[in-house]
Amino acid sequence: MKKLISLVLGACLALSFTACGSSSGYQIGIPADATNGARALLLLQEQGIITLKDGVGLAATERDIAENPYNVKIVAMEAAALPSSLPDLDFAVINGNYASGAGISDSVLVTEDPESVAAKTYGNILAVKEGRENDPGIQALAAVLMSQEVQDWIAGNYDGVVMPMGAQDLTIPEIAEPVTVKVGASPSPHAEILEHIAPILAEHNVTLEITEFDDYVMPNTAVEDGSLDANYFQHQPYLDDFNKEQGTHIVSVVTPHYEPMGLYGGKTSSLDVFSK
Repeated sequence: MKKLISLVLGACLALSFTACGSSSGYQIGIPADATNGARALLLLQEQGIITLKDGVGLAATERDIAENPYNVKIVAMEAAALPSSLPDLDFAVINGNYASGAGISDSVLVTEDPESVAAKTYGNILAVKEGRENDPGIQALAAVLMSQEVQDWIAGNYDGVVMPMGAQDLTIPEIAEPVTVKVGASPSPHAEILEHIAPILAEHNVTLEITEFDDYVMPNTAVEDGSLDANYFQHQPYLDDFNKEQGTHIVSVVTPHYEPMGLYGGKTSSLDVFSK
């Protein structure tokens, strides 16, 4: 009997444990940037796929993986490239906005807990140049974004990969003369949300002019130089770093939604492979 056990263990070692179920070798794509990469690793830890060193939190990197019981291979790449790379990976942790833009939001396996530090830290903000927070058009835009109607619409239209931050009872100011508010936004979900609320704002004498951007620099520089009145694409930590590095003076007005990181199946479609 002992000899038989030894032979089985030897076979497992020879097959790098894969055949005996001790090691998966599954490839999991995560964003390569520090912020989203840390969030991805924390989500993998929440699912019991890896264990990180104590206390690393949102500063986590691959070097902080303390235990990797399934021998998964972490594949870091540009966050925007993860949806198109999903067929070549077993799983990927993808930002909600990229999942929504790629039309894969309904296939998410699990997302960040809405009460997680990451969800609370990285809510997406409506931002303006300092001093313009109380412009009537901006106040109207903020009030509509945070209304119960629009918060419910966000909750019902993105399959959990874009989540509302919760309604606020903000007052829409009386605007006698028509105004135009120019807002820069990333295509999904920000521009989609703005397009949804444009008719509501029109009822209050506000015309919403939306300009879509595929980068994270121009929407801020345009707000700083006044060619845009506001932007809607970023979270507060990114804006803080941008202001510090670029000497800009952009501030948050409201935080309408957050985009939880989600774990998606690629070549492997179920997390059951990680059950013990």
